[in-house]
Amino acid sequence: MIWGIYLAAGESKRMGRPKLSMPINGHPLGGIALHAAMTSTLDGVIVVSRMEDSLDWMSEDVRDSPEFQKKWIHAPCEAACLGMSESLKTGLRTAQSRQANAVMVLLADQPYVTAKMIDDYVSAYKHEKKAFIASSHQGITRPPVLFDACMFPHLHQLHGDEGARRILQMHEKEKGMMVAWQDKRYFIDIDTPGDYERLLGEEEDEGWKATIFFPHSI
Repeated sequence: MIWGIYLAAGESKRMGRPKLSMPINGHPLGGIALHAAMTSTLDGVIVVSRMEDSLDWMSEDVRDSPEFQKKWIHAPCEAACLGMSESLKTGLRTAQSRQANAVMVLLADQPYVTAKMIDDYVSAYKHEKKAFIASSHQGITRPPVLFDACMFPHLHQLHGDEGARRILQMHEKEKGMMVAWQDKRYFIDIDTPGDYERLLGEEEDEGWKATIFFPHSI
């Protein structure tokens, strides 16, 4: 089974207010990539939030629909204040308790991640049997990333706000696959008021087209 780990436990310090509820084209920011994950071929999605999060940023069709209720699990992170690695490990422990063979790490503030993007990674993983499949743009590794169970012990060793990039760099040549994207829009994450205003401006431009080179094995 392949579970998504949806990281939604950030403090929104740089935004100055809870960012996951901020609207983009009529939808809360935090619910956009979650809907993509829910409609993808992932077997389930683990939503990792802060303990006090009411999840009001989730769309009603995900939160209340019988179709989706069985596909997601809420995993509040007691140690979210200690950094993103604690949220990741909370999601990972939940996935392991459900006998996950692999997990896909997704960020709640990346609204341009699509169900097709997720499905392509899942399909490549099943075909290639790599230890991980990661995204890259201009040579920089970025989420989302799909990890096979052989990488779980390495992920459990992360601390604080340390992401998985160091682990990927250590193992990419012998174990991994990188998916190189030309269009940076897929990796936009919303951290500051300026990011949000730029995103709203870009929403008015419908002429952009994404180009993906998939897969590029290393």
